[in-house]
Amino acid sequence: MDEHRGHILIAEDELIVAHSIQMRLEHHGYAVDGVARSGEEALATLKSTRPDLILMDIRLSGEIDGIEAAERIRHDHQVPVIFLTAFTDDATLERAKITEPFGYIIKPFETRELINSIEIALYRQKMNTALQTSEARFRGLFENAVIGLILLDDEGRTIEANRTMLALVGLTGRTTGEAREALEPVIDAARARPGKVEKSIVRPGGERRLLQVSEAKIPKAPKSEPYTALFVEDVTELRRYEQDLEDRRRALRALFVNEETIRERERTRLSRDIHDVLGQMLTAHKMDLHWIKSGHRETDSAPRVDEMLEHIDGMIGFVKRVCSELRDSVLDDFGFDVALSEHVKQFSERTGTRVEIETSCESDTLGRDLAVSLLRIIQEALTNVARYANASTVRIRCTTLRDRMIWTIADDGAGFDMSQIDLGSSLGIIGMNERAASWGGSAQIVSEVGNGTTVRVEVPRGAVV
Repeated sequence: MDEHRGHILIAEDELIVAHSIQMRLEHHGYAVDGVARSGEEALATLKSTRPDLILMDIRLSGEIDGIEAAERIRHDHQVPVIFLTAFTDDATLERAKITEPFGYIIKPFETRELINSIEIALYRQKMNTALQTSEARFRGLFENAVIGLILLDDEGRTIEANRTMLALVGLTGRTTGEAREALEPVIDAARARPGKVEKSIVRPGGERRLLQVSEAKIPKAPKSEPYTALFVEDVTELRRYEQDLEDRRRALRALFVNEETIRERERTRLSRDIHDVLGQMLTAHKMDLHWIKSGHRETDSAPRVDEMLEHIDGMIGFVKRVCSELRDSVLDDFGFDVALSEHVKQFSERTGTRVEIETSCESDTLGRDLAVSLLRIIQEALTNVARYANASTVRIRCTTLRDRMIWTIADDGAGFDMSQIDLGSSLGIIGMNERAASWGGSAQIVSEVGNGTTVRVEVPRGAVV
């Protein structure tokens, strides 16, 4: 471990003076890294050693004097220099000032004066190093921050903006007049209202972005006004995502209300059917049983019994129809392909629209719940064709890729202008989206006036069980 108070290089062409200085320094605990008699020798010594300070005589042997050597050292090595000189003329001192020395010692000098000057220079260098380290750390954080930063003076003028900030407003490079002009709307928004504020800007090229701005005060000096730092984030995608979530929440609420309405309507219809049909049949059976119980002759009861059997057959058929409406028995009994074909057949008979089915998908790999979801999506798409498309042909296709299964339902109908339709308010479309999303998939609609409409449903292969 080095216990010296510091390492000193002496640049002095008078050897007696140099050795005297060396003895004084070593007596006070300093290590002397060498004695250079010329500016060239001082520069060469710095290639192999790194002193903490250089005592430099202004007049040295060789072609490079102490002032020129000090200037090169300041530029290339950043080692502090204290000049030793017997010359105090104004011209020499003006030349020396340019090198920004850490002190002057006029020959002859006392040992205490020398040691005090060295101590002050070393402390100053230590403070400068700490300041440079702090500045480098600040500069690194400032330039590499992932959010935009703007530094303002106490009058609100832009001092600097980091690269991220310039990128946020669509500019690159350091802060220029053009950049300051682009930053003004952001700065004005922050100064108009304290706390966080959001400001919409338009980048060069017409792209609109939403920026969130907040500010903080940064001390400049104990008795001066602090700087103002503005922290800027691009929240465009976040707000868009939040709006999408809100739209989705409203759509789900509307879908829930609609499904409850449909469910209540179906309950009412089933209740009425059961009351009107099954209830009447059971009442008739009860009357017939009372009639038989009353003791009529066997020959008279035979027609009544036959009538009761017909009523029972009717009740059985009614119960089957109700059960079929409540649950797709074709899908349960015969699988997805048969159920799809049956629905397509009924659709064609009802609307007169020709439907073509082309599939390379293995429907037997579909679980029952996924099969129901896909079937309901296709039914909804066909319902929309019947209501709006005025199509002559519908093509239903399924292809299997490595990671997903894709269904398309395309018609050759009238189509529509998608920019004029709020797809998010259509309960049928919402239902298709939600059914596909429940399996990690998606449902998209593409349409063009005069070119029909296509519903594209994607389901991850992992959803197929």
